Amino acid sequence: MTLSSDVTHIKSRAEEISAILCDEILRGQYRAGERLPSERDLAARFETNRGAVRESLKKLEQLGIASIKPGGVRVVPVEEASLSILGPLLDLEEVPNARLVGHVLQVLGALIAQSARSAVEAATEEELVQMQVLAETMAHSAEDTDASQQLWKELGRLFASINHNLVLHLILNGLKTQFVSRLVGLGLEVKLPLQPNTQSLQNLARGFARRDPEMVTLAINHHFTLLRTCVQQALLSSGAATNRHTSRNSVNV
Repeated sequence: MTLSSDVTHIKSRAEEISAILCDEILRGQYRAGERLPSERDLAARFETNRGAVRESLKKLEQLGIASIKPGGVRVVPVEEASLSILGPLLDLEEVPNARLVGHVLQVLGALIAQSARSAVEAATEEELVQMQVLAETMAHSAEDTDASQQLWKELGRLFASINHNLVLHLILNGLKTQFVSRLVGLGLEVKLPLQPNTQSLQNLARGFARRDPEMVTLAINHHFTLLRTCVQQALLSSGAATNRHTSRNSVNV
């Protein structure tokens, strides 16, 4: 085995080990403040070398759920973790926790509303027209989920091109990376109530036309409140269906 293949193998093994340990920490097998097993014990458990274990522990520290000290590695409360832990939290169950997803959508909506508010205040007249047209198009195609998602992406990119708040962009990108692809991958049937959603999108277009940041903020908050409610309901229904399926399989066995 060459040096490069050795390094690749260690990294691959480290990712596997860190994923297992991360899952165990998030499920409470190791509590906050508790010390993880030694490198030697972990190497024996996973039948690997201490180099791979050391790399896996560094990954846990990067996630913010472990702290490497001279006396050993201790578990850090999840509240002190980095945004990167959101993905593993969502992956704990086959169907993500509806409450956690609701919290993500609440924060995501607030950040997008702030991004929109800043963009409205800084936009040129031409940019305001572009935003207005996108919002009006969304209102007209409110029943088309795929089209609406694409239009929201275009609107978000327009906000980003107008704003120059790097921190806001980085947080939004982190949330989208950790969250959006996972939610889309579930294939949930999420249909927002047509009349209230159309109304919020029409108000969004009016807010752009009037350069009214307050109206824009309220419209986006209303849209995300509808979205949060519908997604949570879909998750709860999907979870209930999964549990019924599991129960039937258990009985058959």
